[in-house]
Amino acid sequence: MNRTTTRPRWLTALALTAAAAATLVGCTSPAGSSPGATNADAVLTVGIQKPTSLIPGNSSGLFANTVVGALFDGLVDYDPATGETRNLVASSIETDDQRVWKIAIAPGWTFHNGEPVNAASFARGWNAAVDPDNAWAQSDQFSNIEGYDEVAPAEGSPTAETMSGISVDDDLHLTVTLKKPNSQFPYLLGRQYYSPLPQAALDDPESFATKPIGNGPYEMVEPWTGGEQIVTRTYPDYPGQAPANGGVTFRVYTGNDVAYTDYQAGAVDIVTLNSADIPEAEAAYPDLVRRSAVDDWRNYLSLPTYLPGYDNPDIRKALSMAIDREAIIASLLDGEAHVATDYDIPISVGYRDDACGESCTYDPAAAKALWDAAGGMAGPLTVTSVTGTGREIWAEAIANQWAKTFGIDVTVAQVASENTWSGILGKEIESPVALGAPGNYPSPLDTLGPSYSSTGSVNGSFYFNPEFDGLLADAAAASGTQNQMDLYAQAKDLLIRDTASILLWTYPSTYVVSQRASSWVPDSFNKGQFGSVAISE
Repeated sequence: MNRTTTRPRWLTALALTAAAAATLVGCTSPAGSSPGATNADAVLTVGIQKPTSLIPGNSSGLFANTVVGALFDGLVDYDPATGETRNLVASSIETDDQRVWKIAIAPGWTFHNGEPVNAASFARGWNAAVDPDNAWAQSDQFSNIEGYDEVAPAEGSPTAETMSGISVDDDLHLTVTLKKPNSQFPYLLGRQYYSPLPQAALDDPESFATKPIGNGPYEMVEPWTGGEQIVTRTYPDYPGQAPANGGVTFRVYTGNDVAYTDYQAGAVDIVTLNSADIPEAEAAYPDLVRRSAVDDWRNYLSLPTYLPGYDNPDIRKALSMAIDREAIIASLLDGEAHVATDYDIPISVGYRDDACGESCTYDPAAAKALWDAAGGMAGPLTVTSVTGTGREIWAEAIANQWAKTFGIDVTVAQVASENTWSGILGKEIESPVALGAPGNYPSPLDTLGPSYSSTGSVNGSFYFNPEFDGLLADAAAASGTQNQMDLYAQAKDLLIRDTASILLWTYPSTYVVSQRASSWVPDSFNKGQFGSVAISE
């Protein structure tokens, strides 16, 4: 059975969004203008915020993954309309038991320095991500592979240098053995941290960190050491669809709002819009605003559950019930968002429209009663927002609602984008944090595993529940889609019961593009996809 080319039945409903996607993101031009001739050598400019890292196994967050996605290709990518996995560097991925996976690598792929992309390069990249000496951020993403615990034990010293569950059978064949069956494993193979690495990455890691050598459609022109732009050009020997442009320059901004100001000045082609900027952009550039076809982002508050007060589920539930989500959406989010009702995201199969219930319903009187019964918190409390994302506006609104409901002081703090996750996971930010997260593929595991499992790489609330972990494992091993969805639903019910984090709202990604880049189409699943943009001059 080829897991990457057989379409799961539960994806059928998502195919219905394809027509809507074409309608929302079709190529248009401002009134009275028409695109000029295309220029295959022209360079696209994309506004981002400072990436955490350009190394696949160490990158986290949308902006890092956008750049890494342009530089590296993995075994699979995702159908942009349905999220279905498609073979990319792999020619086949097969399993008989969902535990042992046989992967064949397509011939002809090379890294930007000419090294071949082969089975050893994938094994090299995955083992490097797990190596404790590297301390890369995505190490935990490989914890489902046999031998992970021997290489990166939770306690004590390593007893192995590489994971025993990764076997290079020959130049183009790889066998991966998981600890337990996992029907969702092919989806993981499209994530940036499962990219291959050339030998040069290990021979000169310092150079590789500033100028990664990938296998994707774009190669870096010069090292990036944290400056204002990351410059790439098309890789001439790329075996996939050749880019329709000459390269991408990623311009690094302190916030989306600053990038939008540069867009208005004609200095950048594609920028993500903060909610506060959407009405103005729609009025000024009605044919150049692009949205994802369905809600592919979620906003939520992570909670420092390791601290007194926040460690009490009733306190967390009271905080959730004291947020008037509908009012914030109507007054501050241009009415584009929808109240979140489940712990995954609407593009995920199994999302439920009414699961959260009381916890996500604004009831200040009941919230205050629950708060008082649980002993409350003396305050002052802080809500932390990420600089330049526009979240400080609604973080301020939540702070005001909490202050009014509970009669305590609540303030808003800021953290730079590149410091957000290191600050949360390092327990340096001891407050709720206003976070946004994109959907990566339409499986509940996309959200539930990284965000709430005991080994989750972005478990910002430090939620730990062995029963939850067990349900995730059972769902991944279950046969039949309905059995899987039933187990995922039970796992999400535990999160709702415990208020593992505070659900807020979901919304479609919104961008504005320049006239010369008007052919760009947002891709909810694949980051760094700019090769199809034929730039008009």
